[in-house]
Amino acid sequence: MWVTVAMSYYGLILINTSIMTLINDHKISIEISTNTSNQCKMLTTDDYKSLIFTTFGEMFGIPLLLFFLSHIGRRKICLINFSCTSICFSLFFFISKNNLWLINVITFIARMFINSEFSLMYLYTMEVYPTVIRAMAVGCASSMSRIGAMITPYLAQVLIKKTFNGTIMVYVVATAIAAICAFFLPIETRERELKVRK
Repeated sequence: MWVTVAMSYYGLILINTSIMTLINDHKISIEISTNTSNQCKMLTTDDYKSLIFTTFGEMFGIPLLLFFLSHIGRRKICLINFSCTSICFSLFFFISKNNLWLINVITFIARMFINSEFSLMYLYTMEVYPTVIRAMAVGCASSMSRIGAMITPYLAQVLIKKTFNGTIMVYVVATAIAAICAFFLPIETRERELKVRK
C-alpha cells in the first residue's frame, strides 16, 4: 500500500503535465510539419493555471481525512481513498484527452483522495506498531514508498507516450489492489490505545 500511495500521488502530478504536453505536441505537429520530439516541451500559461487548480485538491485532502477520522475506522478510510482514486484513474479511459477542464476536475478529486491517503498511511503505521519499533516501522514503510516514487516517472512520462491506456491501467490496477489490501488489513486502530511494548 505504501508503494502504491506514493506511485499514485506522484503519478497524478506527472500524468497531468504529460497530458498537457501531448496536447501541445499535437497542436505543434498540426502547425509545423517538422519533428520536435527531441526538444523540450514548454507548458503554456493555461497549463500552469490548470496545474495550480489541481494542486488545490491536495488542500482539501487533510480536511477530508479529519472528517473521515471522526466518523469511521482507519481501514474503511483506506478502502474509500484507494477506491475513489482508482475510479478517478479509470475515468481517464472515457474522456477525451482534449477535454482539459474535465481532466483537471478528475485530477483535482483524485489528488484530494490520494493526499488524504498519504497522510493516513503515516498515522495508521504509527498506531499499529508498538513504541519500541514505531520509528523503525514508519521509516521502513516510508522507504518502501520511495520505490513507487521511483517507478512513477517511467510510467507517467515514458510509457504514457507509447500507450496512454496501458499506463492508466497500471494505476487503476495498483490502486484497486491497494483498496482490496485495505479491506483485509488485520488491525483496526480507531479508539485503540497505543502499544508501549510488544
